[in-house]
Amino acid sequence: MKIVIANSVGVDSSGFHMVHVPSRWSLGVKNFTNCGYYPWELAYTSSLLKRDTDYDIKFLDGVLNAWDFDSYLKRLREEKPDWLIMESSTRTISEDLRLAKTAKNEFKTKIIMTGQHPMAHPEEVLKVADFICVGEYEFAVLDLILGKDPKTIPGVYPNPRGELVNINLLPFPEDDDIRRIDYHEPNCRYKQIQMYGSRGCPRRCNFCAAATLYYDQLNWRPRKVISIIEELKVLKKKYPEMEGIFFDEETHNINKKFNIELAQEIKKAGLNNLKYEAMCEYVSLDEEALIEMKSAGYYKIRFGIETGSNQVAEQMTLGKKHDLKKLRSILKFGQGIGMRFYATISVGGLGSSPEEDQKTVDLVYELASKNLIHEIQVSINTPQPGTDFYNSCIEKGLLNTRTTNESFDGNGHVVVEYPNYSAKQIQEKQREALSAFDLGKAKTNKSSFMANAKKSLNLIYKNSNVLVLRSARLWMIQSIIEAMNKYRGIPVDLLGQNTVIEEFKSNTGVKNAYSYGDGFFSPETINSYLISQLNNKAYDFILLPMANNHLEGYQNVTEVARLIEPKFILGVYPEGNTQIIEQRKSTNVLM
Repeated sequence: MKIVIANSVGVDSSGFHMVHVPSRWSLGVKNFTNCGYYPWELAYTSSLLKRDTDYDIKFLDGVLNAWDFDSYLKRLREEKPDWLIMESSTRTISEDLRLAKTAKNEFKTKIIMTGQHPMAHPEEVLKVADFICVGEYEFAVLDLILGKDPKTIPGVYPNPRGELVNINLLPFPEDDDIRRIDYHEPNCRYKQIQMYGSRGCPRRCNFCAAATLYYDQLNWRPRKVISIIEELKVLKKKYPEMEGIFFDEETHNINKKFNIELAQEIKKAGLNNLKYEAMCEYVSLDEEALIEMKSAGYYKIRFGIETGSNQVAEQMTLGKKHDLKKLRSILKFGQGIGMRFYATISVGGLGSSPEEDQKTVDLVYELASKNLIHEIQVSINTPQPGTDFYNSCIEKGLLNTRTTNESFDGNGHVVVEYPNYSAKQIQEKQREALSAFDLGKAKTNKSSFMANAKKSLNLIYKNSNVLVLRSARLWMIQSIIEAMNKYRGIPVDLLGQNTVIEEFKSNTGVKNAYSYGDGFFSPETINSYLISQLNNKAYDFILLPMANNHLEGYQNVTEVARLIEPKFILGVYPEGNTQIIEQRKSTNVLM
């Protein structure tokens, strides 16, 4: 029997590339996505079926491979699966059901659907699927594949959900049909593999799909430390190029004892030469644990601030997770030991207003300007179907009646309509929060960036023709322009997106500002006439601002730079240092 476990379709019918995380939320990006999240629960399901059955199991990932419907169907025709297992979100459900329905019609495939949208709307999805698995689904899927009576399997709709999974009974997740190192989150500074040391969360934020749909109870379950260490060793042996780990679970740090023990065992195993970052909860960060973690190689902590408003925090049911006094104190402590912090922010959550979300904008500026946070993600808080937020919006009549499945992505889309806070205002607050971060970073990082740039930009000789690509946050772009003018006496050209290019046209350090449209850089979507125009400029240098050291997630930008054919392509890092990425043969550097 042939069983295919399939991550979602990677490119929808409108050409948007998926960033797919159904237990959080998925979104679409125009042209290209430089972000690939490892589909961890599907991956655990795949390895579980390979371990506990004798069937032919194949794991496919349309998101990783950027497969559209036609490409994915062509691949399924090679497999002709008897079973197809997919984990879907509202953002991806239309394309996923289209693929599943076609497989069912062509190959008589039985379909198991799970994930945020199927759990929220099982009757709708059962028009195509044969079974819906609700909650943590690994063992429910195994029982279905083994032929047990669906009426007796907990977690198979309409049966009650099963007990929370004992995660220590699971094998290491899938790493045969795909390579885990191929998944990358571009804000991981090093070449890091996504991994999971725990599962669950003791909070129930109203917007969280994991808390409501996957768990539906407060919980936190750590893996055995010895097992985590063994997985680290296996990964490092398989991928010698691996530089670190990104612990991307809900909350890595709920238990201080666990964090200290894991850090100590990492050191004992000689694995503290790797770089670690982790998704955490700031209110549970502990000073003693942070010191141990730093000594074991942890360099960055990620956490959700969500809001700077106590009123919104209450409406979002953040509970003990929201404590701005603790936030400021732990960030100052972390700053003192050299820990970096990545904050996630949202606007437009339940209880929001222009005044309350302005408190979030102000908080972002405060923390960035004091160098307490180093990176940021700003989303529009989106009521995913099945969450408490969604149910509240239905009860209060706050959902936009023109909303489609594709609207539920939080990437600039607004699906709620507050009486005194319009969708346009919410989108503007998102931009203001990002601008506040850029202003704060420019203020606090300017002196160190300029000091490093003064040395590193000596690589660029006088009177060079220079093009800067807008491939990073605006504070970096502005700093690069200023450094080029101040230290090399060179005004630059700039290539970027419609949304930002206008504000640079009046910048005296910019000679020409070129716009290629919207979305990410992509060779396929940049006008050939524009490429020809830039090619004729005969650039000596193209400067490519980067958030990481290893080019993962920047292949598309590098390909665009190659099309323009400069003599040199230089990477510029957040500290102001540079690195030659490529240079034309027989080209010498002139100082």
